[in-house]
Amino acid sequence: MGVFTEPDQMESREWTALAAADRFRSGRDQIKSRDRVRNLAEVYTHEREVKAMLDLVEDMFPSAEDPDKLDRTFLEPACGHGNFLVEILQRKLRHVTRRRYGAGEHFEHRMLRGLASIYGVDICRDNIEEARERMWSMIEAHVGAEVGRTGTTAGFTNAAEAILRTNVVLGDSLGGKTEVELVEYLPGTGGTFLRTWSRLDLAGNEPAVQPLMRRCDTAPLHYSELAETPGPVKVNDVDEKAA
Repeated sequence: MGVFTEPDQMESREWTALAAADRFRSGRDQIKSRDRVRNLAEVYTHEREVKAMLDLVEDMFPSAEDPDKLDRTFLEPACGHGNFLVEILQRKLRHVTRRRYGAGEHFEHRMLRGLASIYGVDICRDNIEEARERMWSMIEAHVGAEVGRTGTTAGFTNAAEAILRTNVVLGDSLGGKTEVELVEYLPGTGGTFLRTWSRLDLAGNEPAVQPLMRRCDTAPLHYSELAETPGPVKVNDVDEKAA
């Protein structure tokens, strides 16, 4: 994954756009191989159909009238290498701009809110890895276009990677035998989140989310601490840290 903390890593915004475009192009083929179609029934939804389907739920995305509508949840139970996930993320980020939120914590937190409410599950590990990489490329491109050489903080990069690990995960939704653990990120003030761990039960006709007992933060956590704090945060933990 790329990092935007050092200015010399990016010569220009045009370079960022071209590099990201190369990665996005991998989402336009509908099959990787005939063997994968035969063994996994794997046929990806074409970009054209992805856009058309998401146009039907346009009111679930941020708009010029309501740019802060970033927290609507999307779950793709057979996400492949991320065609839907990438398009959903792109639409969420469209109104997260430097002009609206500046280039610091406010901007970074808004981007993470858009990312943290997108979930994907797939049976193939290589699909999961590629979906995460493509979503990161989308974030890279957006950062490059909005803040350029100013970049983002290391805390933002680590948080985005942590969210991708918890939200885009391995699981068998078609076989219906897998329970997958996901994390819900409830945004708070001052760049914070409250997390709740849930089990996504894929055994029925429809995915069901069941909260896990005692698996939640009881104190808000700044996004820069997400990566180094993989488990629930308690109020006592925060008090001890402050002391």
